[in-house]
Amino acid sequence: MSARYIAQQPRNGRLTPRCDLPGSPFGSKRQAQRAAHKAGIESPKITTVSRRSS
Repeated sequence: MSARYIAQQPRNGRLTPRCDLPGSPFGSKRQAQRAAHKAGIESPKITTVSRRSS
């Protein structure tokens, strides 16, 4: 399974995942960065998300 990426926004000293962005989770870091920029998020952290196999 390929990795997916999600943008996280710093709020009050904590990182909040932004799952509400259109297209989230993203197929590449560049797509996540672009969507975060369009949403007005300053200095987002892009993290890897993967599904757990059960």
